[in-house]
Amino acid sequence: MGTKRKSAPTPTRSRPAKRITRRDKNNDQEDSDDQLDCLPTPSRPTRRVQFSTASLPPPPVPYPSPSKPSLKNSTQLQTPSLSPPPRPASPTKKILGNLLPHHHDCLDDYKRAILHNLQSPDVVHEDDEDLNAPANLLASHHVTDLLRGTTERNEGNSCLLLGPRSSGKTRIIEDCVSQLPEQPIVVRLSGWIHQTDRLAMREIAYQLDQQTSSTLLQDIPGDPDEDENPFVSSESEAISGLDSIPTAHLHALISCIPTLPRSTIVILDAFDLFTLHPRQSLLYSLLDTVQSLRMGSGNKGLAVVGLTTRMDTINMLEKRVKSRFSGRMIRTATPRKIVEWINTARGILMPRHTGDDDRMEVEDESTFREMWNNRVEEFLSDNKTVRILEETFSITRDVRTLSRLLIQPILSLTPASPWLTSDQLEQSAVTQRIRPPYPYLHQLNYPSLCLLIASVHMEKTGYPAITFEMLHECVRDRIRTSSSAPIQLNGRSIGMTFETLISARMFVAVAGPSSTIGKEFVRYRCAVHRQDIKQAVEKCGQTNLKTWLSKGY
Repeated sequence: MGTKRKSAPTPTRSRPAKRITRRDKNNDQEDSDDQLDCLPTPSRPTRRVQFSTASLPPPPVPYPSPSKPSLKNSTQLQTPSLSPPPRPASPTKKILGNLLPHHHDCLDDYKRAILHNLQSPDVVHEDDEDLNAPANLLASHHVTDLLRGTTERNEGNSCLLLGPRSSGKTRIIEDCVSQLPEQPIVVRLSGWIHQTDRLAMREIAYQLDQQTSSTLLQDIPGDPDEDENPFVSSESEAISGLDSIPTAHLHALISCIPTLPRSTIVILDAFDLFTLHPRQSLLYSLLDTVQSLRMGSGNKGLAVVGLTTRMDTINMLEKRVKSRFSGRMIRTATPRKIVEWINTARGILMPRHTGDDDRMEVEDESTFREMWNNRVEEFLSDNKTVRILEETFSITRDVRTLSRLLIQPILSLTPASPWLTSDQLEQSAVTQRIRPPYPYLHQLNYPSLCLLIASVHMEKTGYPAITFEMLHECVRDRIRTSSSAPIQLNGRSIGMTFETLISARMFVAVAGPSSTIGKEFVRYRCAVHRQDIKQAVEKCGQTNLKTWLSKGY
């Protein structure tokens, strides 16, 4: 009996496995559900599978064999581009900036002319009918009339030019001398150099010898026994002979000045220093010779002009010297308004003549002149430029300070940057001014600022010299009445703060130390200006300190 063969089990159809993929977060939710399912699932309706071109990987790029060079990367087999190559940047434009090549000479001429104007700037006065004529203009007229009387009518005149430093005294006298129709003999002395009458007399003799080439002291007998030195030339004898002239004979030079072929003008700079010489012999000899001149005597004129900044110079003269002085005192003054200061800067930066006169007729010169004048007007109308000039004018009205401010910007002009800017002027102003003595005031702590403000209040009430006890009492009363003070008053802490300010030289002792005076009763004065204290309080941002300080102004 045979065994019954078992039939193989019928294979059941299994559900296809679903491919698990990671969703793309950048694509939309609906587009990224089943885009990678190649077979449809029975639980959802069948739809046509569409492949997105964005999700397909890029085709593989065949890498060249290391043994054979790639022909596709060879530059010799590349197809030339049909677009034209970019134009190379011109290095000339980068160097020249806004200035054309044929204007380089014009820029150099203007720089030379402006630097010449900066040596002796002309003060441009404002025409105002309500005010009187400028003092320097009137002084120039008076000095011109006086010198014309000396050179044309052979008169003896003397005057005194009074004015602050850099008010134009030397410029006025030099301009008046240069405008005379007949060039006189000019002798220039300075009280800073010729500190004795002997030095001044020798300088007068030397300058007269250089301008006249004649010996004024021919009547002085020499030594007959002295042999002539064959090794000394006649020219050197004339110069060295001045040292061998006795002092008593030097005063005879002044009486011989009117006998010269031309009129003589003696300019005494720092006239007040000559009054300090013993017996004022030089001034007496000059003024006595001026007073003794008479018209029609055949002699030439003599004028003595003194320049000084002291208003009481006339009172420093001795009685015999003062009686021979004419008493003419001519006043000079600095610019009165900021408008005159700006007009002076405009006159300096806009020269009338720039080197060669033939270039003034060239079209390039006229074009550059127009561009330069427009740029100068823009420079002077800039807010930063006006602010710097106003700050300088408030400190000093010296025209020479204005010249020093403009020298550095003018020297920095190049064809790449041919125009003046306010940044150049600001940099020049920073180099000309000193740095503030206490730049860290706004970084001080609260007690230090309280002590400084207390010194301002003490100065307002009439106590420029204060003690620590006075400051301590003022600060204590303020903190007690203020409900918003960030500290509590402690005698030890405020005392240590005061000692710190003394070591920083913000409080300086009025008198020397004494063993009989207590440390807390030593008198001090505040070395910090009240304006600096105000700026420091504004920077620190303490409202209660600002309120307290405002009561001291």
